[in-house]
Amino acid sequence: MIDTPKTYKQRLEEIRKTIIDIGPKESAFVRIEQLFYEAINISRSYGKDIADNKLLVLFKELEESDYYQKTKAHFRKSSQREQAIRRFINQFKKLLALAIKNHFE
Repeated sequence: MIDTPKTYKQRLEEIRKTIIDIGPKESAFVRIEQLFYEAINISRSYGKDIADNKLLVLFKELEESDYYQKTKAHFRKSSQREQAIRRFINQFKKLLALAIKNHFE
């Protein structure tokens, strides 16, 4: 099966809905990460060269940002980690919305 931009757009929409359903629970963060890397793989289908693929650049910038890096930090309370996860999820959702709106239309 050959994936088309329409199926990629649909999958990114599904990812966005799924992360909303999952929420920022610490126990579910591994699933959020899987979805994040799936979105990166979808963006790579448009080229692995960051000079030509602005969508990949945006995902890579989010991966290297404090939003993502703070989810890996050690916290004394799970609520602190969940707050970091919530911030990452918010940025991830914004990026997905931007990708869906601008890259596939």
